[in-house]
Amino acid sequence: MNVERTGPVTCGQLSVLRSLESYGPTGQAVANLVSLWDVPPGAEVVHVVDAWQRLVALHESLRTTYVTDNGRPVQVVRAPHAVRVPSVEVAEATEAATRAVAAEWAAEPVDIHEGPPWRAFVAVHQGIPLYLVTVIHHIAADNGALHVLLHQFRRLVDGDVLGPQASPVDLALSQRTDPEIARAASHWARNWGSFEPADRHHGDTSTRRRATIYSREGLSAAQTVSRRTGVSVQSILLAVGGLALARLKQRERITLGLMTANRLHEPWASLVSSLNQCVPLPIRIDDDMSPDMFLRTTYHACMNAYLHGCFDVDVLRDELNEGGHQETDPTYFSSHYNFLGQGDGEPSADSPARTTVAWRTSKQRIGPNFHLVAAVESGLFIGVGGSTEFLPGNLPAALAASIEGGLMTLAENPPESLRGLRLDPRRDIGGLEPSEVDADTPLASRHADVSSLPGASTEAGVRRSNGKHYSQISIEGEDRG
Repeated sequence: MNVERTGPVTCGQLSVLRSLESYGPTGQAVANLVSLWDVPPGAEVVHVVDAWQRLVALHESLRTTYVTDNGRPVQVVRAPHAVRVPSVEVAEATEAATRAVAAEWAAEPVDIHEGPPWRAFVAVHQGIPLYLVTVIHHIAADNGALHVLLHQFRRLVDGDVLGPQASPVDLALSQRTDPEIARAASHWARNWGSFEPADRHHGDTSTRRRATIYSREGLSAAQTVSRRTGVSVQSILLAVGGLALARLKQRERITLGLMTANRLHEPWASLVSSLNQCVPLPIRIDDDMSPDMFLRTTYHACMNAYLHGCFDVDVLRDELNEGGHQETDPTYFSSHYNFLGQGDGEPSADSPARTTVAWRTSKQRIGPNFHLVAAVESGLFIGVGGSTEFLPGNLPAALAASIEGGLMTLAENPPESLRGLRLDPRRDIGGLEPSEVDADTPLASRHADVSSLPGASTEAGVRRSNGKHYSQISIEGEDRG
């Protein structure tokens, strides 16, 4: 294929590449982002394929491969060319049947050195196209980018014409001279904490699964607390989730990997590439502090972290090592928080997430051993993912229900001190155990998983380096969140 241009990688792309190094050759499929996009009624296979062809032509990241030059990655953008998108007959005209096939397509790593950085097929049943299914490497798109692609796919299928799109190479070149990027790395080098081993624990190869609840009462409670304290709903969830985990593990301080989206500045807000990065957020539990002060303190720390969320991870690693911190992957934390923003729809009326808990299982054996994820519709999705070693048995469900209960207590009758804040569940989670995939209750129904690589998150009020897009990232066969 002809080369159109070459250039350095962005900070987000570099973070993906460095994170993948820690997973080794057998863990590379963790970067596969799986999406199922509904085909509009009346559209034919040829329209779907043409729309994807035009998306590939529009967005450089879908035509980019990666090489190394003197230890630094370089992106090589290929010229637009014809792409192959086969049709695959699925057993039933259902999302579940399509997801089963998609999981097979996502089982093997996408080769970003030879390219293209994606796989795609049209799921059809009895000749009728149901979904465009894509498996995109995380370096080519994060979840903000996936939403851009979904929106543009729908427009293209309807016959719209789109103009030129922003370029990752242009962003990378601008980042090389942006003083904010250098300042962010120096900020983290100066403020790097002495993390407890549990905050950076590697080697947990037990299976992961996720418990999800959906709560209108929880969202109403969080909004009530937000009005009282001036703290955003997403920071309230982060604080209560951190408190619940700290109490479970009997710790006074816990550090979560916070996902920054880095998508506020134009023209990069709609860039199709990977911009998000992971930064540390320590949460200190002071039982004598009032709950509202605890929420505000966590909120301010969260804002500060977001504002320093875009940096060159190699520069940070070098500065840390020079300062006596021996780091190979500064972005790795074993507990994560993602706020996804708006979800992709309500759970079905009979979904167990509405009244008890919905489980999703996975074959994944790498990544965070704790992953708190939240999304908003007319209610609040609270998802707690965890490894069976770190959160055995019913603990993911118990934590999700405790967070809901804590939100309601904070709204109804907040105690004078954090010591008195009870996190009693308000719903019966019984003795439920994860069994089979419940395809009807994902946090984001059109995408597949929460990745163990840096995801994207949003935080209201940030106006510099953070973004305002959803954060639904996928990985080999497990639901996002």
